[in-house]
Amino acid sequence: MKLTTQVIAEIYKDKPIESLKDINVSKKEIDSIADISACKELRKLNLANNELVDEKSIAGLKDLEQITLLNLSGNKFKDFTGFQHLQTLCVLNVSHNELIHMSPHITRLKHLKALILNHNNLLEIENIEPLLELNTLVISHNKVDRVPRLSSLLQLTKLSAAHNQLTEVPDLTHNVLLKEIRLNDNKITQIPETLRKCNAIEIMDFGNNNLTNWADIAAFGSLTKLHNLNLKGNPITKKKDYLEKILDLVPSLRILDGERFDPKFLERKKKQRENVNIVEKKQRMKRMKLQKEKKEKKDRGDIDEDGDVQMTEADAPVVENKKRKVKAAEITKVKSKKSVTAESSDEPALKKKKKAASDEKDLFFLKPEDKPVEKKKVKTTKTVTAKKETVSKKEPAAPVAASVTPALPQKPQTKAETGVVGVVDKSKKLAKAGKKTTDVVAALESESKKQEASNSGTGLDVGGWD
Repeated sequence: MKLTTQVIAEIYKDKPIESLKDINVSKKEIDSIADISACKELRKLNLANNELVDEKSIAGLKDLEQITLLNLSGNKFKDFTGFQHLQTLCVLNVSHNELIHMSPHITRLKHLKALILNHNNLLEIENIEPLLELNTLVISHNKVDRVPRLSSLLQLTKLSAAHNQLTEVPDLTHNVLLKEIRLNDNKITQIPETLRKCNAIEIMDFGNNNLTNWADIAAFGSLTKLHNLNLKGNPITKKKDYLEKILDLVPSLRILDGERFDPKFLERKKKQRENVNIVEKKQRMKRMKLQKEKKEKKDRGDIDEDGDVQMTEADAPVVENKKRKVKAAEITKVKSKKSVTAESSDEPALKKKKKAASDEKDLFFLKPEDKPVEKKKVKTTKTVTAKKETVSKKEPAAPVAASVTPALPQKPQTKAETGVVGVVDKSKKLAKAGKKTTDVVAALESESKKQEASNSGTGLDVGGWD
């Protein structure tokens, strides 16, 4: 597949290719690159894991004026031919290729800061002296048996030459800014005295080498900023009092052979363990409490011997809520029943009340002759003269008088009590209405005078008029 501007435009449909700053076309089986100088703003280009081989395959990159990072890992380059045109590069990754040697074309990359060449077939490190701005050099997993003096690389801070065939540490006298050295998995037998001048070193990995005696690592004593040291896989680690003597030699160490042991870290780790223990203790106490409650329920007979009713700590609130809901429903049911019965029992009384009220209302507006006669217990009163009593015995109305009980002395009744007021009011209303009616009051008065004039009195006064 050939990488062209059209391919890039298809991959990045939402953006114009002129404004693209970062293009990732890894794993596209690209074997050649056409002119992509139309990507004027391009700074980072990832061409990893493709089929690029030589200068012709990357000819389309030479006119990229602002490119700073180029990833060509996982391709099939054998040298740096064609890279001389990419003079603006700061980071070049040509790892996992088939590099045999470092051709002089690389010397043209004056602004290169990081050169990554791991997992190749390099036999030696060459042509890197002119790379004055280089601060990171990775040449691990090659077949290098010697690293030359890197006196010109004053900006170098990281050097990795692990998994090679080195027998000695390179002269790093002039690389005073060096902070990280990884020379593990080689055949180094001694740490040179020149390393004492690299006072800025913080991380150092010499694992799986042939360091045997205490004198072989004496130079570590001058590295006051060294806090991470790996010597695992060396014979010296099997010596008696290894840890104590290393700490005496390098008091600034916090990590040795991959294990951290500085006081602050250990204290923090201890607190974390204590917190874990506290949490476990709380959980254990909860379990014990639940078991105790279960046992008490068994003793009370709330659950059977098989423990069918089991409640976990998480289920307890749910069950409690369910119980409350059931209880509330029962209470509501009972209340509703009570209200229904009360209403049903009140219905006859209300009906009676309404009926009585309606009867009273109807009777009030009836004429005196239309009113129904009510049977009342007649009470007689003592007459003023004994003469009337004797006369009443002689009258033919004796059966009525005999049935009446002797009258008790009582107060004379008012007109309101006898119902006369209602009749008078009614008669007045009828008179106003212009209807011809008999004067009931006058008739009653005349009737009473006639009875008094005659000696045929019944012994009933106004109270017995009805």
